[in-house]
Amino acid sequence: METATIEVLPDCLIRKIVSYLSFKEAAKMSILSKTWLQAWLTHPNLEFTVDYHHDMKVVDKVMERYRDRKIPIDKFELSSDSSSREDIEKWLGIALQNGVKDCRFHGLACPLPIFIILAAKSLKELVLTRCNLKSVSLSRGVANLFYLEKLSLSSIYLNEDMLQTLLTNCPLIVSFVIDSCYGLDKIELRNLQKIRSVSITKSSRKRVKIQAPTLEHFSYYQLSVEKLDIAECKNLKSVELSYVTLSGGFLEHLISGFQFLECLIIVCLGKGSERFNILSRSLRVLKIEDCEGVGEIDAPNLESVEYIGDQIPRLKIAKTSSQLKHSQIVLHCQNNLNVVWFYELRRFLSNLTSWSHVSLHFSKCHEINRKELKPHDRVALPQVDVLDVDIKSSGNCPTFVDALLWSCHPKRLNLSSTVKMIICFIDRLTYLKNSSDSTSHESKPLRSQLKEVKAYKFDWKNQPVELKSGELAIRSLTESENVYFVLDW
Repeated sequence: METATIEVLPDCLIRKIVSYLSFKEAAKMSILSKTWLQAWLTHPNLEFTVDYHHDMKVVDKVMERYRDRKIPIDKFELSSDSSSREDIEKWLGIALQNGVKDCRFHGLACPLPIFIILAAKSLKELVLTRCNLKSVSLSRGVANLFYLEKLSLSSIYLNEDMLQTLLTNCPLIVSFVIDSCYGLDKIELRNLQKIRSVSITKSSRKRVKIQAPTLEHFSYYQLSVEKLDIAECKNLKSVELSYVTLSGGFLEHLISGFQFLECLIIVCLGKGSERFNILSRSLRVLKIEDCEGVGEIDAPNLESVEYIGDQIPRLKIAKTSSQLKHSQIVLHCQNNLNVVWFYELRRFLSNLTSWSHVSLHFSKCHEINRKELKPHDRVALPQVDVLDVDIKSSGNCPTFVDALLWSCHPKRLNLSSTVKMIICFIDRLTYLKNSSDSTSHESKPLRSQLKEVKAYKFDWKNQPVELKSGELAIRSLTESENVYFVLDW
């Protein structure tokens, strides 16, 4: 009888596999053989959630085994609302003694022994979430945590003195995250010689000042940027601003000072934002979400541009970059769709001669006055590689299909909707293909040289199956389906 493959794996390979599993996943694998059991018993990553007294006994037993056998620990993660300070100090002491590199604490009700942590020489990453630091004073001297590379603080009471003392004792951190911390009137980052990435999320409604010439990536989630000062971060490569209100030419001034800026992400700007332009020769990636204030985009080296929102933007792309490889728009469309809406869509899409991906989400479709879909000589008909259309409601709206194809010419159309709507699309696209040479008034504004159309769905093996006719589609489609069309213009 042949030995099962999983039992003949080399011990070193089994230990390597187990090291990539979580502590719980590795525990499940331990039943396979003694080798797998031994690999779990020496797992380098420990993750514990302590909710009951029984959990504390289990953690205590495991940690004592690691201490007695001097088993190396790479990662120690503890989530608890009930552990005592004595238990935490004991378990943390064992982890640090065994060379832990990554420490994570979540929801500790008792004060965290931060002095023990800062005295560690092996630690490279420290993550604190909902931990109790209220009664901790860092005014007295603590050892410098020179090897710490990543520091993350979330939902913690933190005053300015405590923050500065922490940062002073971690002078060589590369990544710093502060998320929803309270008790701060200001955040100042300075004298961090290696800092590369900073993320600030809902942590201060007042002043934020960063002096870090090495900073390359900055993320800011806040209501106001009036007192945000990152002017001295001259080497920034990526900036993300979320849920802010821009005014006073802030963004133009910000971008003009960063000659190495390659990525700009602007998400959910406040309704009070003033209109602004994006002008940058270094910019390569641009993503805008729910932003009504953007005006002109002049970025001759742009490689990727994305827009997400519920309204068609009025922005203008000054000059299409020859390096543009990815262009996408995602619109969650309003209920009141009419000819004007499709005119605006066509005008916006004509910013580029071709789009990589256009996604349109409709709660329902509407009948469109076909007579108002007149040729638009001033606006070129945009080409789209992939057009995603998601329609929630059922219906039979051939004029809606007409308006959609009048606004752009997709090479592939992915449709997610009800069977009735899918049949409508199949029938209308087939009709337009057959009448492409017609000179009737009805088809004149839609004279789009549709040479061929094929409809496909996916079978249970996820293989495409062509739908030959509406009758076949009715028989083969379920209540709600995803189909796609390949169009040749």
